[in-house]
Amino acid sequence: MIRYRAIGSYIELVRVKHWIKNLFVFAPLVFSLNLFSVEHFTKCLIAFFSFCCVSSAVYIINDLFDRERDRQHPHKKKRPIARRDISTAAAITISLFMLLLSIIFSVSLNLLVLLVIIGYLSMNLIYSAVLKHKVLFDVMMIATGFVLRIIAGTYAIDVHLSNWIVLTTFFISLFLGFCKRRQEIVCNKQHSDQIPVLGYYSVKLLDFLILVSLTLTIMTYSLYIIRVSTLDRFGTNKLIFTIPLVVYGLFRYLYVIFTKQENGDPAEIVLREKSILIDILLWIALVIAVLYLRL
Repeated sequence: MIRYRAIGSYIELVRVKHWIKNLFVFAPLVFSLNLFSVEHFTKCLIAFFSFCCVSSAVYIINDLFDRERDRQHPHKKKRPIARRDISTAAAITISLFMLLLSIIFSVSLNLLVLLVIIGYLSMNLIYSAVLKHKVLFDVMMIATGFVLRIIAGTYAIDVHLSNWIVLTTFFISLFLGFCKRRQEIVCNKQHSDQIPVLGYYSVKLLDFLILVSLTLTIMTYSLYIIRVSTLDRFGTNKLIFTIPLVVYGLFRYLYVIFTKQENGDPAEIVLREKSILIDILLWIALVIAVLYLRL
């Protein structure tokens, strides 16, 4: 029983369920029309695991930075390091091991992917030490991390990806980040001092930032879909039918944030809300059907 609990603590430490965020690495594979290429898929899969490992290392480092503050937080006190299920020495060892695995995976691809991984790690070290306490920079750094995932995917298979996809990724990441900050304020009013940067935000400001980032996400995705170069590249205009799914998914997420008043990372909300998860799966299926099956 104790052994199973220990294993569970280590799985929780590396945030396995948050690896869903690293699926952004596969976007270049899908939109470059190489999804069914075994070689390209394998390279993207390696890049995916490289990001899973480095992101887990970053989560551990961040938990080590915040362990004392987390112990005073109503929800974060349940994290393995905060509740002392895993020692500092063990956490550092696991973080270094995950980082080593990430480097091995990325080196097996090419130098550019390795540089992206190093850039992601460096950015997050600066984030954990300084920028997580700087208003707006905190969310923008998180959004940049998702863009780096996209870039890693393009470098892994050596393809070009439209700047519009990069912009869409950045804006949807801002949207999710600002939604998370809003939830942290609304759901933890009595403990908001445990997250210093929340003192610089207000619900009113975040509502405005959420609206702007939501609008930009829909606009950039829609503009990408209807661009002449996109129509010429894919030889179809039917990707426009994916726009309602994108709009519904974003609106449904907004509905959850504004009505359910629940704590949770975006990955946790997506996995918990069946309607959002089904919407994402339908979007993926429709994109693949349009691009590869020419429906």
